[in-house]
Amino acid sequence: MPFQPLRRCTYPGCRNKVQFGRCDEHKPKDNRLPASQRGYDSRWTKYRAQYLKAHPLCVMCLVKGKYTPATVIDHIKPIENGQADPLFWAADNHQALCRDCHSYKTRVIDQRGFGAKKRNETY
Repeated sequence: MPFQPLRRCTYPGCRNKVQFGRCDEHKPKDNRLPASQRGYDSRWTKYRAQYLKAHPLCVMCLVKGKYTPATVIDHIKPIENGQADPLFWAADNHQALCRDCHSYKTRVIDQRGFGAKKRNETY
């Protein structure tokens, strides 16, 4: 079997040698539990399909006058403990959003995501 030389870590400015990708120091650290352990099981998958069938358009895009298909169910008030949280299954705590609007809401409005900026906007 031929020998492949080591390459530089793909992180900008890093000089560590690796077989591929990034070195251990620069690998992304994903500390989140898998979706199934956070409460998104087959029961949620069925509920999600029914909810999106009843609410096919993104709520935030509709406010702007755009008709965008919803692909995500957002918890209006963020939940912390998966299905153990009483707000997890509360239908009045759900809204249909497209992927872009959900990312924006999570990052900017909920101030939970990477690069969150402080703003006082509510939907």
